[in-house]
Amino acid sequence: MVIGRLAGYLGIAFVGAWLLNTLVRPQEALGSASALVETGTGIASIGEGIGSSLRSIGSGSAKLLDPLFSLKDLLYDSNAGGATTISPVAQNSGTGANPSSSTITWSNGTTATVPSLSPQARAYYAGLGVKTT
Repeated sequence: MVIGRLAGYLGIAFVGAWLLNTLVRPQEALGSASALVETGTGIASIGEGIGSSLRSIGSGSAKLLDPLFSLKDLLYDSNAGGATTISPVAQNSGTGANPSSSTITWSNGTTATVPSLSPQARAYYAGLGVKTT
C-alpha cells in the first residue's frame, strides 16, 4: 500500500517536472517528446513482430490438425458408399427389402410420408390400427 502511494506521488512528480521543463526549456521538451515518440514507435514495432509470430504459430498449429479432419471426412462422409456409410438409413437400404419411403395412414384419413419403416415399426403401427404402405 505504501509502495502504491509512493508510485502515485512519483508519477505526479514526473508529470509536473515534464510540464515545468516544457515551460522553461521548450526546445529540450520537444527533443524529449520526439524521443518518447520514437520509443513508442519502437515498442509498437516489437508488438507487431510478436503478434505476427504468434499468428504464424497459430496457423501452423491449425494445419497440423488437417489430417485428422481428412480422416473424419473419409470415415463419416455421407456421400461415401459402402462400408464407410454408417447412417441407419444407408445400412437398411443395403438390403433392398424396404422402399425408400413409407406412407402412414391413420383412421381419420391423415397421411404422412416417412423414410422407409423397419418390419418392427410396421408391426408397431399395425398394432395401433394404423395402415402403412
